[in-house]
Formats: sequence, structure tokens, C-alpha cells
Amino acid sequence: MNATNAFFIWFFTGLNGLGGWFIFLLLALLGGIWLFYDSSKRRLPTLGWRLGVLLLAFLLLPAMIFRFSPAETQLSLDPFVETIFYLGLLGGILPPVLAIGYYVTYKGMVGCKNGHVYEAALGQCPECERDVVLSAPVTPQPIPQPFPQPSPVLPVRPMANAWLVSQDGKNYQLCQGETTIGRSSSNDIQFSGETTVSRQHAKIIEKDGRFYIADLASSSGTKLNNRFVRQPALLDPGDEIQFGDTVVVRFVTTR
Repeated sequence: MNATNAFFIWFFTGLNGLGGWFIFLLLALLGGIWLFYDSSKRRLPTLGWRLGVLLLAFLLLPAMIFRFSPAETQLSLDPFVETIFYLGLLGGILPPVLAIGYYVTYKGMVGCKNGHVYEAALGQCPECERDVVLSAPVTPQPIPQPFPQPSPVLPVRPMANAWLVSQDGKNYQLCQGETTIGRSSSNDIQFSGETTVSRQHAKIIEKDGRFYIADLASSSGTKLNNRFVRQPALLDPGDEIQFGDTVVVRFVTTR
């Protein structure tokens, strides 16, 4: 008897007659239960992943029916026993593999109550924050005065000793604390003509003399040295940053 035949027999009669398929059932249950628990805890919209784990685990059902059927029924199912064996293997192996794929896909991410997925390191959902800004009530215009009123003096934000330098030599001054970047005019650095840059695309944070870049759930992503930014990343002088598909700049600092 070779190893393949021995494993085949163990699958149906091992574990003191219960059948080795029970081990594969436990693997499928562990993978599925963990996926359900983790996705619920992080409020991730993973309906497709959950259905996938359930459907794959059902591939073990024929093995369970075969094991607990009377001898006459098992004899009638004998022509299909090899198919039942392979379905049981797939039903035990694929759910944990799917759970691993879910973990890799959503590593470091959480969901908000509105169904948006974002990096946990950001602390709050950028999409919800943007919706609040867009839905804010419009302030009514003041009634014209008989004499012109002096324009309010906007506070000047202190500048940091750091810049973003584009490929054509244009400098973008960074602010102390936080610098927002995007297509909207409300940003500190604006790329208005770039369609692949989101309205609120990214931000650069200064902390203790160091600078970090974070993507704000933009549609086309932010790259640091040709790698997508998944969580706030430390910037070094000379680092290349790409916003969207076309905007490429270098980080420069005097510190």
C-alpha cells in the first residue's frame, strides 16, 4: 500500500473510525470563524469573503454524509468515493487559504459605520470627514455696507524648512504641523489640473522635526519611492513621491 492509498483510507476511517475528514472540518471552521470575528470587529465590508468561506466549507458535506450513511448507502456511493475524497480536501484546505488572503488584503485597515475602508493609522475615516465638509451649510453673504469694509487678515501659517520639488523645478513649501495635498483649492498644495489626483489626496505631517506622508484614501493612491503608501511613512531627503499617475515630486529639507 503506497502513501496515497493510506491517506485515502485514513481520510474515511482514521481517528478511531471517525475519519480524517474531521481534521479538515476543524480547519475550515477555524478559518471561517476567525474571518467572521475579525471582519466584524474591524467593521470591514467582507460579505464576499464570508460567503466564499461558507460555500467552500460545504464541500466537506458529501464526506460527512458518506461517513454516517448505512453500509448499503455507502456501497451505492462507492463509484463517487474518489470525488467525495477530493471535495473534502478542497473543503478543508481552501477556507483557511481564503482567510489568509483576507488577512493580507485588509492588513492594517478598518471600516467605518458608512462602509468606507481606510488605514487604521489615520485614526478617522477620510471619506466621512470629506462628506461632512461638503455637506456643511453655506454661510449667508453679509448685507452690503454703505462704506467698504476692510478685508479680514487671514492668519499666515508658519512654514517648515522643507519643500516638494517637481520635475520642472517648481517648489511647494511645506507648512509646520500638517500640509494637505490634493486637487481641491482648500489644500495647502493644490494640483488643480491633474485629474488622477483626488480632491483630498494626501497629507504630510511634521512631528518632532521629522516628516511623514499619509494617503487619504485617494482613488489612484500615493507612492513613495515606487511603493504605495498604506500607512504613514517617514520621509528622507531626496525621496520620490508620486500623487496619482502623473505628479512626481522630490522631498527636500534643510534639516
